[in-house]
Amino acid sequence: MTTTPTLEDVLRAAQQLPISDQQLLTELLEPPKTIEQLAQEQGIGPFDFEGARSEATGIWPEDESIDDFLAYLYESRREGSDESELNP
Repeated sequence: MTTTPTLEDVLRAAQQLPISDQQLLTELLEPPKTIEQLAQEQGIGPFDFEGARSEATGIWPEDESIDDFLAYLYESRREGSDESELNP
């Protein structure tokens, strides 16, 4: 019958690992940052979906398909890249 190791046993065993494995273990134990923490670190606020939606209203006719929009976008970008290549 095996016994469950104590936290002290686990920490002692972790100290015996190579330093690269200890670093990986530390990374696994640190919780990932939230999207809010990342935004705060970069000095930006949370994304305003409603604001973006209201700004985008009227840009493309609602009765046009997404395929038409994507084709227009692709063509506009292609034309833009041609112009920038000709006029550096």
